[in-house]
Amino acid sequence: MVFKLTDHYIKITLTILILFSLPALLLAQQTGTIEGEVFTIDGKPFSYASIRLRDTKFNTSVNEQGEYKLTAPKGEYILEVSYANYTVSTVAVKVQAGETTKLDRITVQSKSTQLREIIVSDIQRNKFARKETQDIARMPLANLENPQAYSVITKDLMMETSATDYITAMAQVPGAVIANGVNDSGHGVLMRGFSNTNQGGSNMVRNGMPVESRAVSEIFNLEKVEVIKGPSATLFGAQSSSYGGIINNVTKKPFESLRGEVSFTTGSFGMNRITADVNTPLNTDRTALGRFNVLGMTNNGFQNEGKTTAMGFATSLLFKANGKTTVRLDADVYNTTKPLVAFLRNTNKLSYSNMKEYGMPYDRSFTSDDIATNRTNVNIGAEIEYQISQNWSSRTSFLYNNTGDKGSIFMVPMIVDDNRVERRYRIFDDYSMNFTAVQQNFNGSYNIGSVSNKVLIGADATFFKDKNLYMVPYFAIYDTVSVKDQYWKPLTKAEVDASRPKRSYGDGLDESNYRVISGYISNVTNISDRLFVMLSARVNAFRQNDLTAYNPGQPQVVNEQGKVEQKATEPSFEVEEGYSQVNVSPKFGIVFQPIKDKVSVFANYMNSFSNIGASQGLSNPSDPESDPILKQWKPEQANQIEVGSKLELFDGLLNASVSYYNITVKDKLRSIIPGVSVQDGELTSKGVEVDVIASPVRGWNIIAGYGYNDSKYVIAAENQVGKRDAWSPKHVANFWTSYKFLDNGVKGLGFGAGLNYVGDVLMNMQDDFYVPQYTVINATTFYDQPKYRVGLKFNNIANIKYWDVYGKPQRPFEFLASLSFKF
Repeated sequence: MVFKLTDHYIKITLTILILFSLPALLLAQQTGTIEGEVFTIDGKPFSYASIRLRDTKFNTSVNEQGEYKLTAPKGEYILEVSYANYTVSTVAVKVQAGETTKLDRITVQSKSTQLREIIVSDIQRNKFARKETQDIARMPLANLENPQAYSVITKDLMMETSATDYITAMAQVPGAVIANGVNDSGHGVLMRGFSNTNQGGSNMVRNGMPVESRAVSEIFNLEKVEVIKGPSATLFGAQSSSYGGIINNVTKKPFESLRGEVSFTTGSFGMNRITADVNTPLNTDRTALGRFNVLGMTNNGFQNEGKTTAMGFATSLLFKANGKTTVRLDADVYNTTKPLVAFLRNTNKLSYSNMKEYGMPYDRSFTSDDIATNRTNVNIGAEIEYQISQNWSSRTSFLYNNTGDKGSIFMVPMIVDDNRVERRYRIFDDYSMNFTAVQQNFNGSYNIGSVSNKVLIGADATFFKDKNLYMVPYFAIYDTVSVKDQYWKPLTKAEVDASRPKRSYGDGLDESNYRVISGYISNVTNISDRLFVMLSARVNAFRQNDLTAYNPGQPQVVNEQGKVEQKATEPSFEVEEGYSQVNVSPKFGIVFQPIKDKVSVFANYMNSFSNIGASQGLSNPSDPESDPILKQWKPEQANQIEVGSKLELFDGLLNASVSYYNITVKDKLRSIIPGVSVQDGELTSKGVEVDVIASPVRGWNIIAGYGYNDSKYVIAAENQVGKRDAWSPKHVANFWTSYKFLDNGVKGLGFGAGLNYVGDVLMNMQDDFYVPQYTVINATTFYDQPKYRVGLKFNNIANIKYWDVYGKPQRPFEFLASLSFKF
């Protein structure tokens, strides 16, 4: 649904949101109080432990005498006692209206001097199945109450798999493929047949706030990663939601105790990585808390060129202004220096059908350390949480994200024929992207008679600006090499600089900016204690300002054989007129629990969309001979229907989900003749995903996942109909299992092993060249103690040669050794 953006429509939107919120705001709910004590087994107060009612915002902390007191709406809850962000005890409680309930003393089964041991012991009980989060639905909603599929990768899994990069950390996400990215960003993500770089925009958010998809991700400051499956524009906005889903990177937050960890990893290919994570109270009453993380890393890479160096620093500060107000401030800076290689391009018919047959040298790089690029990513965030009343809370969030390159040289390999590859380069003299986002959320709970409800009312504003100062032409040929040669001429910055004046008259400049102002509401109604219904909607007002593009033209270039390899063009300056669109994005879901709190079945209808600017189209779309005119298009729409089931059995020792999804993308532009389009394109993507997280016996943990995807163009160009997009595999599987001894003399000793399988991936729409399937097997052994941890990791132990979905060769056998000290 599309409207012309005017003040009139903005006023209507705001009025609708206010009217939606009034009934909930006017409904009050009776409250009661619970109080009690928490002590350790040696009779010491468990001071500064956190007390929280599960799946709510009601929380407090234990004082120095071991006492706590908490007021909440009447009802039945699970009270959680946590320490250093880990739950160490739970108890069922009932809050009576107008009454104070005195609970029995909670005794944590460890001495006060062994608090780290109780944390380590606690997280062994299906430690990878911690799916409770408020960010997925932007409200406190349990996994079995949420009508959609999602996965959570915890920092414990990252540690156990000895993850040193984003790709390794995300390897156990069912149905997803994580690669180094089209633009060498380190986090190319493909889910449900869609990439975060080609369909529906970016799918990266940081603590629920949008960031640019090119922003390089690092795991040194991550508490967990939440993977939300399917189109999710209703709650997160179209600008941060690809059609396959969303990746929410949740950063580390401070807590009430002094804790820290320093880790060092070394191993194959010159890997040296050091990280430090220090959490500390900043004052005696622990109303000011700080957490600080640092990173330093070097890695030479397995090819002859490709050294990477990285540095990072992150800080998070928390201030408890009073009993109702909490303020968080956080910032991180991450800097990398490495040579950049874009995805392998092929537009020619070859005698070979796949990368393995082509015979390209595996351990030789197309690029050079001499043209390494320095990239910096900066995030600055702030958040204020305020408890308005017992039933209502407010969260105000701000994020500024800046990323970009200066003087970067992209190496772009282009296959010429069966034996030759052109080494092309593209130069970004100054590429800068800025996201500024403000978000306001109100969460509440209310009753209509005996029917309870949870509601989210929110609004956000996002401002994006990008400047791209780049060499013209876009791609310049450095040389052509044979894949059979034993040696390639070194690629140097000096030669690139020397050849540039011959090929370029100067830099082009593209500038753009847009803003998005949105309002959204989501309501979950507990029709009974087993039946939940979610109704959600977003009104999205998008404004793209004029796009400007200056091109200085380019000279003609003739090679040594007298062939014109670069045609001359004239200077130009173009202005693409801005446009405005207002779009409505709905989301509906239903959950039924046949066995309460153990088994759920769910279904959802979810939406995302992409704004499309004006361009040339047919005056009469049904008549190919009609005259071209400038047309304002509708937003492209992606709609998903998903059904599935979730299990949480055996006191949480088995957590599983299975779902079937069907995504239809409509209103896609397709070219009729060069430069002229019609808006009737259609793409479908359907499939099945399975996710199992289990702990069959104490200390033994299992993760297993599988994804099948059938994606194809329904209405498209003649040579695309019935074909699937490039880079997207049909089959993906993951598995990881580990065992850790928890008793006796070998307590803390553990072993783990797993694999990742990715099926054949097409590299072009002609179905004639693909990346072959692969199965990578990894293993680990470790010795984990309260004060230290020693780990060994063996990656690709079969030493297979394989390529990622973008045609980039991946690491052969790799050995890593890590040592961590904890305090």
